[in-house]
Formats: sequence, structure tokens, C-alpha cells
Amino acid sequence: MFTILWLCYASTALSQDDILKTLVEVEFVQKSISEAVEQLEQIANVHIVYSSKVMSQQQETINLKAEGRSLGWILKRLFHPQLVKFKVNRRQILILPDPSPPSRQNLNGYIRDGSSGEALIGATIMVADSSGIGTVSNAYGFYTLSLPASHYQLTVAYLGYAPKSIAINLTKDQYLDISLKPDETQLEEVVILASKDRTKATEQVIGTHKIDVNQLKTLPSLGGEADVLKMVQLLPGIKSGGEGASGLFVRGGNVDQNLILLDEAPVYNPSHFLGFFSAFNADAIQQMEVHKGHFPVQYGGRLSSVVDIRMKEGNREKFGVQGGIGLLASRLQLEGPLVKDKASFIISGRRTYPDIFLGLSPDNGGNKIHFYDLNSKLNFRINQRNHLFLSAYFGRDLFRFFDQYENKWGNATTTLRWNHLFSDQLFSNFTLVYSRYDYFIENFIDGATTFNWQSGIEDVNAKADFSWYINPRNTLKFGMNGILHRFDPGSETAGRIKAVAKRKTLESAVYLGHHWMPNKQLELEYGFRLSINQNLGPATVYQFNEAHLVVDSVKHSGGVYHHNWALSPRLGIRYLLSDQTALKASYARTVQYQQELRNSTSAFSAFYIWLPSNPNLPPQTADQVSLGFGRNMGKQYGLSIELYYKQMHHQIDFVDHASLIQNPNLEADIRSGMGRAFGLELLLEKKIGKLSGWIAYTYSRSQRTIPDINEGKQYPVFHDQPHDLKLILQYEASRRWQFAANWQYSSGKAVNLPIGSYQLGETIVPLYADRNGSRLPDFHRLDISATLKRKPGKRNDAYWVFSILNMYYRKNALSIDILPKRQDASDNVPDPTDVAAIKTYVFGLIPSISYNFKF
Repeated sequence: MFTILWLCYASTALSQDDILKTLVEVEFVQKSISEAVEQLEQIANVHIVYSSKVMSQQQETINLKAEGRSLGWILKRLFHPQLVKFKVNRRQILILPDPSPPSRQNLNGYIRDGSSGEALIGATIMVADSSGIGTVSNAYGFYTLSLPASHYQLTVAYLGYAPKSIAINLTKDQYLDISLKPDETQLEEVVILASKDRTKATEQVIGTHKIDVNQLKTLPSLGGEADVLKMVQLLPGIKSGGEGASGLFVRGGNVDQNLILLDEAPVYNPSHFLGFFSAFNADAIQQMEVHKGHFPVQYGGRLSSVVDIRMKEGNREKFGVQGGIGLLASRLQLEGPLVKDKASFIISGRRTYPDIFLGLSPDNGGNKIHFYDLNSKLNFRINQRNHLFLSAYFGRDLFRFFDQYENKWGNATTTLRWNHLFSDQLFSNFTLVYSRYDYFIENFIDGATTFNWQSGIEDVNAKADFSWYINPRNTLKFGMNGILHRFDPGSETAGRIKAVAKRKTLESAVYLGHHWMPNKQLELEYGFRLSINQNLGPATVYQFNEAHLVVDSVKHSGGVYHHNWALSPRLGIRYLLSDQTALKASYARTVQYQQELRNSTSAFSAFYIWLPSNPNLPPQTADQVSLGFGRNMGKQYGLSIELYYKQMHHQIDFVDHASLIQNPNLEADIRSGMGRAFGLELLLEKKIGKLSGWIAYTYSRSQRTIPDINEGKQYPVFHDQPHDLKLILQYEASRRWQFAANWQYSSGKAVNLPIGSYQLGETIVPLYADRNGSRLPDFHRLDISATLKRKPGKRNDAYWVFSILNMYYRKNALSIDILPKRQDASDNVPDPTDVAAIKTYVFGLIPSISYNFKF
């Protein structure tokens, strides 16, 4: 009796706050609001009354699990997104609409790897049961959310890491760093497991690919060297310049129309070892992102694509060593904290050694070939609002052939960045960038130099980028930058040959972009970029007549003597038809104020000339429209289909027999006109399971129409390959053994082959028909690999990679040359007009082995 009387007294004495603070455990699965309220009434022993006014925005079904949550918190989640208030009379709760919404509070911080402290780029942080409210960490791992003051359950996820659930009572602005741990259910750096929040076909931005760098370390590779650009070439819509080449031809664009960034510094020639390796050491790379359709407004200066590569920051928690030993190259990386949790470093080096083996041979003929590169980075966390980063890259190549000629080339970049948080919602990044690319050619006869030539380009770039996170559905990005370009088209160090005049330009831009999600279904990203390119003196500008002969020149002693400007609008749209299906579209105008001059179609040459737009060479522009469809087929498969059409203006090409070296009037041999490219891209991915991989198919065409070339008729460009198919598979046989294979097929490249010849004096002059009117044979090749990991429980993480490239010994043509026939016995040429087509190929069957370690 006493117990009954006490309970009655307690029930009448409870205040409104007491009842709403009552802790309850409940789970709703596909419940309507009425069913959920009835279930809650029974569990909490209360009577709940609500009017139709609080149902105006109510979700159709409710899925919610609450353990140890207050009754008030659960009721607010049930009626979300409608804002409500409560009136309590004994055990009766009346729910009314709240006309005065609670104040918004800010939650921000960094999302990092829990074992190393590395920033996680593109990690998602979502509010549970919020109709898609959330955000993504930026390029430095920073995130911010502005939410009404309340209790929230947050879910944080990133590819290859165990998801994390965080409960937070957001009653005031809070700073919260979040650490994620690598998913222990997968083998480190081997198996592809996807975060279902970020790798859905419905979530990916049109024409954008995020590259998992760890994934490529088990794919077949030359000499056991994982190559990030070779990985990019396995995506739809992206083609290589030839077997073994690192160049990228993206959606019909030329190699020079790709902006390749390493920690925001442009890398002008991303190739090592005659193109067989890229300039990027995979050990030092944290993340890669490729944009080939929708271009975010912060990027400019190129027509076709942006490859944004971010270096690792260095382990903030402990010292570590990793590296590898292969048949052609070895690498070593050191990283660790300078001040724990405050500052760290990373330094990564790589070198090939064929030159060492050649030097051991007494009859090597003076041949040399090697490259080396070095990546380094320092980062300092001054406080919660300020971070400093200093990164650098340096790489050089040397190729010497039989003491006849020697070639050297290389890149150097330095990036200084300051991240500053002006407020909880305004993030800024100030950057100072230096970049240089140069090459040197030297010819010898009997050890004496007979000719040399050097060329290069140098940039100094100052940038200011801002992100204003207004609320979870609205983000503004704006900024500005100015780049001083110095061009050295070519000169001889001895001064015996007339040099091509050096040039200097100032390229400036401002941009503004808005990312807006008006509801769960619709996502918009739009804005504009305003750019101007100014030619700076001193300079001499040549004037040409209709026959492209020099008729006059104007000398400018200094200052700005010419300029071009352009407005580049950008628009990206994604609309969810359902949770599993999305439609996408984009439009982008891009502008390019500098171009790489090349009149060779070889897979690789370091010796191209960069030249700025000027009074005789207008800037290139492109307008691209893309349409896409994304579909998730269960948890394992994703399908993406994209269509694109690109109209290009002021595309350049050369007249027949044009010369780049020792030509002070380069513009005289250049012609410009229109270009167009269109295509269909399909990507089918399997992300989870023992067998994973993707199939990428592209149908595309790329054509040019340029007066004075091909009689003004339309012709295909060199990299026009209508059909392109790539099949990549990875199989996890056990915790120790992984197998991978990739098979590629593509139509033969368009080439310019002579149809005949005539003799002019002692010279045989070839005759050509239509420009690029012939094609090389179709290309196809199979590569396989096997990865063996150390037994679990060992102190260090080591693995072997065994590869075979060109498994069935396909002799894919790199080029076809029309050469006079030679006699077998004497090697003489009896008749110079009696010619034959000779195919040159690079790869036979190439086995590779490498040992990789990390501890």
C-alpha cells in the first residue's frame, strides 16, 4: 500500500522537465507516426496528444533506435523536421508547433586517421534520421555543421575505415576532432571495400572519380612500381598516349589540356623514364581526385581535366618506415612526429638503377638511363584555428645514347599553405606555389658538343581560397589567384643559334560558387570564374600576312601590351529519383591561356615547348555538356552511364613539316580552328566481396576542323579511338594471397601515313592524303599479378608483388614507319623509292617482382 501511495505522489509531483527527461529505450522500424506514438505511450506510461499542424512536414515512415535517450529527445526526433514544443499536465504531453526555432550552433573540427593523425579528405559526417543533412570534410580534413541546438546522433564514415557513431548534445558552439580507425575486417592496402555513404553511383559527382591509392599497389605494374597515372588511364573516358606512356587524353582533349596538381602545384611533365613511369611516388600520395565533367569553380587554366593529387602529411603519432625494392627501382619513406599531435614530417625518395647495371658492362657504349625523385612535407598545428603546411617535390631524368646525345628533364615544386579559421563557419586557405619544368638536349661527335638546346616554364602562384559553410544545405566558395608565368621556348647555351624569345604573362582569376541542397532529392553546384591573361614586356610581336610570312614587328619595352579575359560559368545538378537511382547533368566552360607545342605523335618526348596566348595565338576555350545516370544495384554493384559533348575553340595544330627547335617564329607554323568531342561512358563496379573490380567502356570521337590543314576538311586527332574497353578484377583468395588482372582493348590510333613519295634531287619527299587518314592496328593486352602478404602477427607489414605484363605477348604497334627496303646480307638500300611499312612495338612479355615493407 505504501509503495502504491508513493508512486501516485511521485506521478503528480513530476514537473514538465522531469517527464521529458525520463530515459527510455525504444526502437521503431518502418512505423507510421501514429504507430510510433502508440508504442512510446505504452513504454513510457504517458498520453501523447498532437494536432494536425505538427504533421505538415512529417516523414512517411520512421526508423529510429534509442537507448538511454530522454523522452523529449525521442519526441523531437519523431516529429522532425517540424520544430515542436511541449506542454505537460501530469502524464499527458501536448505537442504544439514551435514558431520560434532554437538558435543554431556550430560543430566543427578535423576528421583524421586514428593511427597516424593524417587528415581524411572527403569523409562524410551525417546526422542520423535527418533526411540527408550532413557534410563532407574538405581537402584538409576540416568539416563544419550548423544545426539547431538539440541532441544529435552523428555517423562518420570514410572508405576503408570503420564507421563511427557519435552522440552529441549541441547546446553551444563546439570544436570536435574525430578519429577513425582502419577497418580491421579488410586486409590493409589490398581489398577494395567501399563506404556505402560515399561510393554510391548515386552520390558521385558527374565526371568525377576519387582514386583509392592503396588499391593500385596490388595491380599489375612495370617493374613492380605502382603508378597513379596508369590507374587513372583505367577509367572511362581517359586514354593513354601509347603503350607505356603516362600522358592522359581526356574526353577528346590533348595532353597539355590536363591540369595536374601536386599539393596545388602544377606539374607540367608528369613522366619519368621515357614515359614508362609517372612522376608520382605512390607511397607519398594520400588521395587523388579526377574531374573530367563538372569542374569546380576553384579550378581553371585547362580545358579537359583536373587531376588533384594530395601528398600525405606524415604520421603524427609514431615514427614509421616503408619502402620497396623492385627490378627497376627502389624507394624509401620516413615519417613521424616532430612534436606529437602538433607537427609531423614525411620524406619519400625513389631511384631507378639500370644505369648502374649498364656501367658494369665494359661495352655499354656510354648508354645511361635513370631517374630519381624526392617528396617531402612538414605540417604544423599551431592551434585549433591555424595550420601550416610546407611541401616540396623534385624529380630528374637522364637519358644518354651511345655518346651521341644526352637528354635531361625534370620538375620541381614547392607549396606553402596556411589554413585559417576566421569563424566556426568561414574556412580559408592561403597558398604560395612555385613550379618549374625544364629540359636540356645535347648532341656529341667524338666527345665534343655540336649542338645543345634548353627550354622550360616557371610559375609563381599566390592564392586565397575561402569556404563559408552557411548551414548544412548551403556552402559558398570564393577566392582569387594570380600566376606569373615565365616561358623559355628555347635557346642554345653557346649562343650560336638564334633563340626563341622568352615570354612572360600574368594570369589572374576570381571565382564564386554555391553548393545548395534545397531538399534530399536535389543538389546544385553552380558559379562562375572570371579570368584575365596579360602579356608582359619586354617582347617583340611579329605580324604575319595571309601566307603566314613575317611582314613587320612591334617591340614592347615593358608593361602589359596585350590581354584576354573570359567568364567561365559552371553548373552541376544531381536529382535522386530514389535512394538507389540518380540523374545528373553539368555544364562547364573552360579556358586555357597556354599550350604545349608538339608536332610529334610519339608516346613520349620530354621536348615540348610551352607558349602563352598572345596577339597571334588566341586562348583556347571549350564548352562541355554532360548527362549522367547512376544506379546502385544492391550493396555490391554500382552502374554509372554518362554522355558528353564538347565544343572546342582555337584548337591548334601544325602545318606539314613544321619545326619547333631553332624556330623564332613559331606562330608562323601554327594554325587554329574548331574541335569537337563526344562520347558515351559506362562504368560497372563491384565494390564488396572476395571478387571486386570494374568494367569501363567508352565510345568516343574527337575531331578538328582547321583552315590550311587537310584542305579545311574535318579530320580525327591522333588520340581518336572510337572503342575503349577495360576490365579490372581483384580476387582475395585468402588473408595472404591476392590476385589481380586487367585486360584492355581499344581501337587503333589515327596516324598520318604517306600514300606515296617523290624524289627531289637527293631527297625523298613523302606524299600525304587526308590528315590522320590511317590507323594503327587495334590495341589489346592482358596483365596479371599476385600479392603475397606476410603471415598475420608479424611485427612489420610486408608483402611481395609478382606481375606479368602483356601475358599473351601481343605486339602492339607504337608507330608505323615507311622506310626503304634494305638487303638482308649487306643492309644496303638499292632503291630509296622501294619502301615498306615497319611496325615498332615496345612491350614483349615482361615479368616483374617487388618486395614492399612497412613498419
